[in-house]
Amino acid sequence: MTNVGRHLSGLEFHELAGKEDTIIVDMRNFYESEIGHFEGAICPEADTFREEIEMVVDQLQDKKDERILLYCTGGIRCEKASAYLRHHGFNDVNQLHGGILEYARQIKALELPSRFVGKNFVFDERMGESVDGQIISHCHQCGKPCDTHTNCSNDACHLLFIQCPECAAQYDGCCSDECRDEKHDPEKNTGARKKEYQFGNRKRNRVSLGLRKKLEASE
Repeated sequence: MTNVGRHLSGLEFHELAGKEDTIIVDMRNFYESEIGHFEGAICPEADTFREEIEMVVDQLQDKKDERILLYCTGGIRCEKASAYLRHHGFNDVNQLHGGILEYARQIKALELPSRFVGKNFVFDERMGESVDGQIISHCHQCGKPCDTHTNCSNDACHLLFIQCPECAAQYDGCCSDECRDEKHDPEKNTGARKKEYQFGNRKRNRVSLGLRKKLEASE
Protein backbone atom coordinates (compact mmCIF):
# COMPACT_ATOMS: atom_id res chain seq x y z
CA MET A 1 0.00 0.00 0.00
CA THR A 2 2.99 2.36 0.22
CA ASN A 3 3.82 1.87 -3.47
CA VAL A 4 0.90 3.85 -4.86
CA GLY A 5 0.52 5.73 -8.13
CA ARG A 6 1.46 9.35 -8.76
CA HIS A 7 -1.07 11.81 -7.36
CA LEU A 8 -2.44 14.29 -9.88
CA SER A 9 -4.20 17.55 -9.18
CA GLY A 10 -7.49 18.22 -10.91
CA LEU A 11 -5.75 20.38 -13.50
CA GLU A 12 -2.98 17.83 -14.15
CA PHE A 13 -5.57 15.07 -14.58
CA HIS A 14 -7.60 17.32 -16.88
CA GLU A 15 -4.62 17.99 -19.15
CA LEU A 16 -3.44 14.37 -19.32
CA ALA A 17 -6.97 13.08 -19.91
CA GLY A 18 -7.00 15.03 -23.17
CA LYS A 19 -3.98 13.20 -24.59
CA GLU A 20 -4.45 10.27 -26.98
CA ASP A 21 -1.76 8.10 -25.36
CA THR A 22 -3.60 8.01 -22.02
CA ILE A 23 -5.82 5.24 -20.65
CA ILE A 24 -8.49 6.47 -18.22
CA VAL A 25 -10.07 3.96 -15.86
CA ASP A 26 -13.14 4.49 -13.66
CA MET A 27 -12.56 2.65 -10.37
CA ARG A 28 -16.16 2.90 -9.17
CA ASN A 29 -18.98 0.38 -9.41
CA PHE A 30 -20.98 0.43 -12.61
CA TYR A 31 -24.12 1.93 -11.12
CA GLU A 32 -21.96 4.97 -10.30
CA SER A 33 -20.28 5.35 -13.69
CA GLU A 34 -23.58 4.75 -15.50
CA ILE A 35 -24.79 8.27 -14.69
CA GLY A 36 -21.45 10.05 -15.11
CA HIS A 37 -17.83 9.39 -16.10
CA PHE A 38 -14.81 10.94 -17.77
CA GLU A 39 -14.85 11.11 -21.55
CA GLY A 40 -13.29 8.00 -23.06
CA ALA A 41 -12.92 6.21 -19.73
CA ILE A 42 -12.99 2.46 -19.33
CA CYS A 43 -15.97 1.73 -17.06
CA PRO A 44 -15.90 -1.95 -16.05
CA GLU A 45 -19.30 -3.52 -15.43
CA ALA A 46 -18.40 -4.40 -11.87
CA ASP A 47 -20.59 -4.83 -8.80
CA THR A 48 -17.79 -4.54 -6.23
CA PHE A 49 -14.39 -2.87 -5.97
CA ARG A 50 -12.66 -6.21 -5.40
CA GLU A 51 -14.20 -7.56 -8.58
CA GLU A 52 -13.26 -4.44 -10.53
CA ILE A 53 -9.55 -4.26 -9.75
CA GLU A 54 -9.15 -7.83 -11.00
CA MET A 55 -11.11 -6.99 -14.15
CA VAL A 56 -8.91 -3.94 -14.80
CA VAL A 57 -5.65 -5.88 -14.39
CA ASP A 58 -6.92 -8.57 -16.75
CA GLN A 59 -8.20 -6.10 -19.35
CA LEU A 60 -4.98 -4.05 -19.39
CA GLN A 61 -2.48 -6.91 -19.35
CA ASP A 62 -0.83 -5.70 -22.57
CA LYS A 63 -0.82 -2.03 -21.48
CA LYS A 64 1.65 -2.20 -18.60
CA ASP A 65 4.00 0.42 -20.06
CA GLU A 66 1.29 2.91 -21.06
CA ARG A 67 0.11 5.89 -19.03
CA ILE A 68 -2.90 4.98 -16.90
CA LEU A 69 -5.13 7.47 -15.09
CA LEU A 70 -7.35 6.18 -12.29
CA TYR A 71 -10.22 8.06 -10.69
CA CYS A 72 -13.01 7.47 -8.19
CA THR A 73 -15.37 9.59 -6.08
CA GLY A 74 -12.97 10.94 -3.46
CA GLY A 75 -9.66 9.22 -4.19
CA ILE A 76 -9.69 6.50 -1.52
CA ARG A 77 -10.38 3.56 -3.83
CA CYS A 78 -7.64 4.74 -6.18
CA GLU A 79 -5.04 4.47 -3.39
CA LYS A 80 -5.71 0.75 -3.22
CA ALA A 81 -6.21 0.31 -6.97
CA SER A 82 -2.98 2.08 -7.95
CA ALA A 83 -0.97 -0.01 -5.47
CA TYR A 84 -2.61 -3.16 -6.84
CA LEU A 85 -1.73 -2.23 -10.43
CA ARG A 86 1.87 -1.36 -9.56
CA HIS A 87 2.15 -4.66 -7.70
CA HIS A 88 1.10 -6.37 -10.94
CA GLY A 89 3.76 -4.67 -13.03
CA PHE A 90 2.10 -1.50 -14.33
CA ASN A 91 4.76 1.18 -14.58
CA ASP A 92 3.00 4.49 -15.23
CA VAL A 93 0.05 4.59 -12.82
CA ASN A 94 -1.51 7.92 -11.92
CA GLN A 95 -4.51 8.79 -9.78
CA LEU A 96 -6.80 11.78 -9.37
CA HIS A 97 -6.04 13.22 -5.94
CA GLY A 98 -9.29 14.04 -4.16
CA GLY A 99 -11.31 12.24 -6.80
CA ILE A 100 -14.16 13.60 -8.89
CA LEU A 101 -15.22 15.85 -6.03
CA GLU A 102 -11.94 17.76 -6.07
CA TYR A 103 -11.75 17.72 -9.88
CA ALA A 104 -15.16 19.36 -10.16
CA ARG A 105 -14.19 22.02 -7.63
CA GLN A 106 -10.93 22.88 -9.40
CA ILE A 107 -12.39 22.89 -12.91
CA LYS A 108 -15.19 25.19 -11.82
CA ALA A 109 -12.75 27.56 -10.13
CA LEU A 110 -10.54 27.63 -13.24
CA GLU A 111 -13.57 28.01 -15.53
CA LEU A 112 -12.49 25.10 -17.72
CA PRO A 113 -14.85 22.81 -19.66
CA SER A 114 -15.30 19.59 -17.72
CA ARG A 115 -14.00 16.31 -19.14
CA PHE A 116 -16.31 14.57 -16.69
CA VAL A 117 -19.76 14.26 -18.23
CA GLY A 118 -22.98 13.71 -16.31
CA LYS A 119 -23.57 13.30 -12.61
CA ASN A 120 -21.23 12.18 -9.84
CA PHE A 121 -22.85 9.51 -7.65
CA VAL A 122 -22.61 10.47 -3.96
CA PHE A 123 -23.40 8.39 -0.90
CA ASP A 124 -26.00 10.52 0.81
CA GLU A 125 -29.70 11.20 0.35
CA ARG A 126 -29.02 13.06 -2.93
CA MET A 127 -27.43 10.00 -4.59
CA GLY A 128 -25.71 12.32 -7.05
CA GLU A 129 -24.71 15.84 -8.02
CA SER A 130 -24.32 17.08 -11.59
CA VAL A 131 -20.86 18.14 -12.74
CA ASP A 132 -21.57 19.54 -16.22
CA GLY A 133 -25.38 19.56 -16.45
CA GLN A 134 -25.60 16.71 -18.97
CA ILE A 135 -27.83 13.65 -18.55
CA ILE A 136 -26.19 10.60 -20.10
CA SER A 137 -28.29 7.76 -18.64
CA HIS A 138 -31.89 6.66 -19.05
CA CYS A 139 -34.86 5.69 -16.91
CA HIS A 140 -34.70 1.94 -16.45
CA GLN A 141 -38.44 1.63 -17.01
CA CYS A 142 -39.34 3.84 -19.96
CA GLY A 143 -35.99 4.85 -21.47
CA LYS A 144 -36.37 8.62 -21.12
CA PRO A 145 -33.19 10.59 -20.34
CA CYS A 146 -32.82 10.44 -16.56
CA ASP A 147 -30.04 10.20 -13.99
CA THR A 148 -32.01 9.98 -10.73
CA HIS A 149 -31.25 6.91 -8.65
CA THR A 150 -33.83 5.66 -6.19
CA ASN A 151 -34.53 2.54 -4.16
CA CYS A 152 -37.68 0.61 -4.90
CA SER A 153 -40.21 1.64 -2.27
CA ASN A 154 -41.36 -1.95 -1.81
CA ASP A 155 -39.63 -2.98 1.43
CA ALA A 156 -39.25 -6.52 0.13
CA CYS A 157 -37.16 -5.31 -2.80
CA HIS A 158 -35.30 -1.99 -2.38
CA LEU A 159 -33.76 -2.35 -5.85
CA LEU A 160 -31.42 0.53 -6.66
CA PHE A 161 -32.38 1.80 -10.10
CA ILE A 162 -32.91 4.91 -12.23
CA GLN A 163 -36.47 6.20 -12.39
CA CYS A 164 -37.97 9.30 -14.01
CA PRO A 165 -40.75 11.31 -12.28
CA GLU A 166 -43.44 9.95 -14.61
CA CYS A 167 -42.55 6.34 -13.87
CA ALA A 168 -42.25 7.14 -10.16
CA ALA A 169 -45.87 8.30 -10.26
CA GLN A 170 -47.03 5.36 -12.39
CA TYR A 171 -45.32 2.71 -10.28
CA ASP A 172 -45.65 4.52 -6.93
CA GLY A 173 -41.88 4.60 -6.51
CA CYS A 174 -41.53 0.90 -7.25
CA CYS A 175 -39.46 -0.89 -9.88
CA SER A 176 -42.32 -2.98 -11.32
CA ASP A 177 -46.04 -3.67 -11.27
CA GLU A 178 -45.36 -6.63 -8.99
CA CYS A 179 -43.54 -4.51 -6.42
CA ARG A 180 -46.24 -1.85 -6.54
CA ASP A 181 -48.89 -4.49 -5.82
CA GLU A 182 -46.81 -6.02 -3.02
CA LYS A 183 -46.26 -2.59 -1.48
CA HIS A 184 -50.00 -2.06 -1.10
CA ASP A 185 -50.77 -5.68 -0.22
CA PRO A 186 -47.78 -7.17 1.72
CA GLU A 187 -49.50 -10.57 1.87
CA LYS A 188 -48.71 -10.99 -1.83
CA ASN A 189 -45.00 -11.08 -0.99
CA THR A 190 -43.74 -14.53 -0.07
CA GLY A 191 -40.21 -13.38 0.70
CA ALA A 192 -38.83 -15.01 -2.43
CA ARG A 193 -38.29 -11.69 -4.19
CA LYS A 194 -36.30 -10.29 -1.28
CA LYS A 195 -33.99 -13.29 -1.38
CA GLU A 196 -33.67 -12.94 -5.14
CA TYR A 197 -32.71 -9.27 -5.17
CA GLN A 198 -30.59 -8.94 -2.03
CA PHE A 199 -29.24 -5.50 -2.99
CA GLY A 200 -30.41 -3.80 -6.13
CA ASN A 201 -27.20 -2.70 -7.84
CA ARG A 202 -26.17 -6.24 -8.73
CA LYS A 203 -25.31 -6.87 -12.37
CA ARG A 204 -28.15 -9.33 -12.94
CA ASN A 205 -30.73 -6.77 -11.86
CA ARG A 206 -29.68 -4.07 -14.32
CA VAL A 207 -31.72 -3.35 -17.41
CA SER A 208 -30.03 -0.11 -18.42
CA LEU A 209 -27.28 -1.63 -20.58
CA GLY A 210 -29.69 -3.52 -22.79
CA LEU A 211 -32.02 -0.54 -22.91
CA ARG A 212 -29.23 1.82 -23.92
CA LYS A 213 -28.15 -0.51 -26.76
CA LYS A 214 -31.74 -0.70 -27.94
CA LEU A 215 -32.05 3.09 -27.95
CA GLU A 216 -28.76 3.52 -29.82
CA ALA A 217 -29.77 0.93 -32.41
CA SER A 218 -33.01 2.79 -33.14
CA GLU A 219 -31.26 6.12 -33.80
